Amino acid sequence: MKVQCIRIGSVRLCLALMLGLLAVSGYVVAPVLFAKAGSVSTAGMLAGEIFHVANFGLMLLSAAVAMLWFSMRNGGFQIGRIRWLLLIALAVLIVGNEFAVSPILADLKAEIGPMDMVSRDDPLRQKFGMWHGVSAVIHLGAAIAAALMVALGPFRRGASCPS
Repeated sequence: MKVQCIRIGSVRLCLALMLGLLAVSGYVVAPVLFAKAGSVSTAGMLAGEIFHVANFGLMLLSAAVAMLWFSMRNGGFQIGRIRWLLLIALAVLIVGNEFAVSPILADLKAEIGPMDMVSRDDPLRQKFGMWHGVSAVIHLGAAIAAALMVALGPFRRGASCPS
């Protein structure tokens, strides 16, 4: 098996893992936690940890895809501007969510205390809800970018591996 074929398979695997991390953490695990955990505070704490781990996994996978794409150029593969833009967008969204939005949410949680004990009309809880919405939109944008990358495939048509 050619090295380039292994790289193509590796990129496909990384893209699928990226989409899986985004979809499962945001649209399967988090809703189940909030439905079954018993308390909003516990569910939120667990969901936050899951997103933290998923975000670091996504950053590593983004770096791996970039390195693989750079190495594939020598084999005559053209990655294309759209794929690069989607990868950069996904990485920027994830990094922004992890290092800009998540600290704001953590500070608000620390200030509010147990979410179960705070009225829905509390201004801090409403501010938390607004930032949570920002985070959710960012997560959705990253998931769409990942889905588009999976749909487009690892490179432009032209070069391929023998079956």
